[in-house]
Amino acid sequence: MTIYVDGDACCVKEYIIDHSKKYPIKVVIVISICHVSNHQKDVEYIIVDNENQSVDMMIMNKVQRNDVVITDDYGLASLLLGKQVLCLSTRGFIYTQENIEDLLIRRYINMKRMRGGNKVKGPSKRSKEDDITFINNFNKILQKSLYSSNI
Repeated sequence: MTIYVDGDACCVKEYIIDHSKKYPIKVVIVISICHVSNHQKDVEYIIVDNENQSVDMMIMNKVQRNDVVITDDYGLASLLLGKQVLCLSTRGFIYTQENIEDLLIRRYINMKRMRGGNKVKGPSKRSKEDDITFINNFNKILQKSLYSSNI
């Protein structure tokens, strides 16, 4: 099992790296060249060009069934679910086949409104509850993935 992190805008990388050391799990952070910073030990980094969707395409090409991906990109999550990959947002939201369609429809409607000149409310400011939800669901998803891959 591998954890892939859509790393360009991921605010929970440190937690993922620190917590995953407790398990026999490889962490791969995929970032574009313009987001390169100090690299952590024991973590693999894949650096891609700065073209639109480069990080997403690299993750899509690398993941395998029962891997875990941390992303806030609904489109990427929807494609990964079809590959039986476990997906989690940086706020701890677990993407599933049951909820992804509603998220994509909401995104489509918001983009349509914005193209029409309307303002769309963005996400709320990150809270302590978001951190707690991420930690709890990250642990759940790791346990589920570790158990699934051992069957």
